[in-house]
Amino acid sequence: MTKQDLDDVRRLMEEYLTLSESQENQRRLRCWEWEVCARDQWHGRPRLGAFRREGAVPITVDLQHTFWLQLFSQDLAQCYQDPIAYLRFHLQKRIAAFRCLPDDTPLDRVIPIYLGTPFESSLFGVPVHFFADRDPIIDQQAAVVVHSPGDLSLLESVDFYKSGMMPLAHRIYEGVEEIAGDAFTVVFPEWIRGPFGVALYARGYQDLLVDLVGDPAFADAVLERVTKARQAWFLARARLLGQPVPTGSLFNDEVDAGVIGPRHYRERILPFENSLAHFHGRISYWHSCGNSGPMASDVAGMDRVDLFDVSGWTDLEEVLSSLKGQAPRLEIRLHPVKDLQDASPDWMAERVRQVVALCRRHDVGAFTIRVSGLQPWATVREDITQVQRWITIAREVTAQAQSLTTAITNSLSTYEARCE
Repeated sequence: MTKQDLDDVRRLMEEYLTLSESQENQRRLRCWEWEVCARDQWHGRPRLGAFRREGAVPITVDLQHTFWLQLFSQDLAQCYQDPIAYLRFHLQKRIAAFRCLPDDTPLDRVIPIYLGTPFESSLFGVPVHFFADRDPIIDQQAAVVVHSPGDLSLLESVDFYKSGMMPLAHRIYEGVEEIAGDAFTVVFPEWIRGPFGVALYARGYQDLLVDLVGDPAFADAVLERVTKARQAWFLARARLLGQPVPTGSLFNDEVDAGVIGPRHYRERILPFENSLAHFHGRISYWHSCGNSGPMASDVAGMDRVDLFDVSGWTDLEEVLSSLKGQAPRLEIRLHPVKDLQDASPDWMAERVRQVVALCRRHDVGAFTIRVSGLQPWATVREDITQVQRWITIAREVTAQAQSLTTAITNSLSTYEARCE
């Protein structure tokens, strides 16, 4: 760490804090209910009942690291392994997004420490590879830890200080806390991946799927140990920080109708997610990039999910029909390619109108519309222009929905006054 490095980070911190005090940021903050978590990609909880009451629909866009590397040339492997590089890149991308993407993503005074999707699997001995130009991945050739029932004990030996990426987690957290802790809340990493996703890589993707059908008792044993390991890990985290166990996240990309059917999810996976929901008190965010439509009613049936993610690969109408108003808030993600990158202005508007109309028809209390997973696809300027175009159109459509809600509310108030 050089003096120039520190000076660069301090300048970025000052710029970030100044922007966070702006009127525009205060407007963005009012769209959401406050939450602190260690997710790098910002996911907000829209205010409870905001759509039903006001017609309010906040919109967000998330660009992947591969996009930001075009603007801020650096070694992404270093960003994941050096505290000052991590902090600098986090501030750079958040400031740039705030300045050039006029959506509703705010600048909160939180620095989440997030070490990528391999983090949880690494705790069980799955090797991790870092790259200069993309996010880390697990070594799928050497991923399997549990080959037979005799290996189950290997899932019980997670060391909060020594296993997998834990030494790196402590080092990044302590380094960022030392630099930014006076001005920001620095959040120690959280275990966010669901038990099924972690178990798939610890046992082997195909092997666990076969076990679910051919040896469900063994599959249950794997999932149970992964779940208990997560609970023990969070208790150790709470002791370290002197804080209670936080609400949990369940990132479940593998919970996908193309991977697992609703019956197997309900019978084999959901009990362990339910156990975690009770352990954490609540699940602040349930997420899957896959088609989770057939499982939506079961997820909502946990009755402890604050924000349910509906991906761009999921049929929204199927989800809304099955939920029957059970989920208090929805994050509705559009398809990054069909609905933004390759979309005409007419289709952008039509797609957002479809979402708003469906949510109104099914009396959804609160939801946000989001596009995420955006990778570079043309030039930087062209990409940003297309994203800005989508934001502008989405704003116009959602503003019309808000005006309609206001008009309906005013008409009802007038009618009720006349009836008194």
